[in-house]
Order: sequence, then C-alpha cells, then structure tokens
Amino acid sequence: MPFIEIKDLVFAYDEGGRKIFDGFNLNIEKGSYTAIIGHNGSGKSTLAKLFCGILLPDEGEVKVNGMSTADEEKLYEIRKSCGMIFQNPDNQLVASVVEEDVAFAPENLGIPPKEIREIVDKTLKTVGMEEYKLHATHKLSGGQKQRVAIAGVLAMMPECIIFDEATAMLDPQGRREIAKTMRELNRDKGITVVTITHYMNEAVEADRVVVLNEGRLFLDGTPREVFSKGEELRSVGLATPQITELFDLLRADGYNLEDGILHTMDAADEIEAYLGRKNSAK
Repeated sequence: MPFIEIKDLVFAYDEGGRKIFDGFNLNIEKGSYTAIIGHNGSGKSTLAKLFCGILLPDEGEVKVNGMSTADEEKLYEIRKSCGMIFQNPDNQLVASVVEEDVAFAPENLGIPPKEIREIVDKTLKTVGMEEYKLHATHKLSGGQKQRVAIAGVLAMMPECIIFDEATAMLDPQGRREIAKTMRELNRDKGITVVTITHYMNEAVEADRVVVLNEGRLFLDGTPREVFSKGEELRSVGLATPQITELFDLLRADGYNLEDGILHTMDAADEIEAYLGRKNSAK
C-alpha cells in the first residue's frame, strides 16, 4: 500500500519558470526504505519537500497516507505523520538541552507531562542518545546533533521520516551513525524511511533506489539492479559505490567476477569463490 502517492506532478519555483517536474509519477510503499539519488539540480530535494507538504504541486497531486497535500485542513496531520530531517541539524534544534529539545514537539501537541517524559526517554534510547539527555545541544558532535533532531521528529510519532541529505554535513563516522539509525527505524520500528542522498554507499543500504535525472525517473529498482548499471549512472553524472566500481574495473580487465557487488564482505566472498574456481580449473 503506498504511503506517498505522486500523480502527474507539475512543479516550478516561479510562475512561468522552468518546470522542475512535468508529469512526474512515483509511489513510496508503506514500511519501505527508499533512497533517492541524482546529480545536483535533478529535483531530489524539491521532491522531499513536496512529499511533506512544505511545497505544493502546481498541477497533479501528492498524497500522504491518503491525504492530499493541497488540502489545507489536512496539512497538520500530514506533517505529523511525515517528519523531515534536514541537512543542517543546527537548523532543527530549538532548545539548549537535549531532553528539552526532544520534548518541544509533544509539549506543543498538549501531551501530558508524564507521557512526555516517557516519550523523551524512549526516543532518545531509540537513537542511542539517552546518556546525553542533560547535555547542552551546542556541545554535541554533528552526528549526535542529527540523532537528537531525529529523536525530536520521532517524538511526534510519525509513520514516515524523510531524510533530506541529512548526512551531507557529517564526517564519515557521523554518516555511519545516521545510516545505522535509518536502518533500525525502518526494520525495527516499521517506519517508512526515504533518504535523499548523494552518497552511494548510503544508498546501498536501502531496499529500493530511485534515480532522478532532470526531474524524470531515470532508474528504479533494488540497489543491486540499479548499481549494476554503471554506464547508465555515469551517463547522468553519478558514480557507483566504490566496491562496485572496483569490480567493474576487474571485470573489464578480464576477471570473471559477479556484477552488482555492493558490500566489502560480499566482495571478499566473491574473490575467494573466484580463486577457488580458478584453482579447481587447473
């Protein structure tokens, strides 16, 4: 069942200006984990904002959990059910202490204090930040700030979270932490996760990869299906994950290796199998 439905979407930032999307269609299934990739200007961040009703279509329709984002009376419910994590966590933190920041949304929803305490403790534990609940937010690392921002969204108990290049400003360790949190939210909590990213190694962790090019759906499939099409990806300015690119180069040099390898351990297993095949053929 689709949680987000986009039908015949037309959108431009300025009236009469260039159309970012023109007749675009896409569904995001409930409970899925989707990565959306594309070069700069492909429309991926615009699409993220259309998902949550931050931007509204000029024509066509965007539905979230069956509700049209064009229906002003439904926008509150839409934004409650579909949270968004932005690129810079500093823009999303509203309080000077971690637990106060996480409590901000439920307080504004009128939830009783006892329930707020439970929500704060639960959400901080979910993102691995329960030990930092009394820490000053400005003293946290980038990855820690982003996890607090995620906890703040989780406190609203959304069914879907959109990560709009949420790891772009983080160091490699911070990116790994947030990628791990995305997987856990989807697989352990059943939350629909959509990540907009330009890191291919992050996209491989999703169940589905959508490739945008100039506002159009260019490729759509599992990570293995999409990243097996290295030439097509390079034609629109995108790369494959490093380990996939290495295997492409090895195959081009005549090594009979499986394509679509995405992870280091899978690569090690395939090389071991290749050497075994080679030795048994002698």
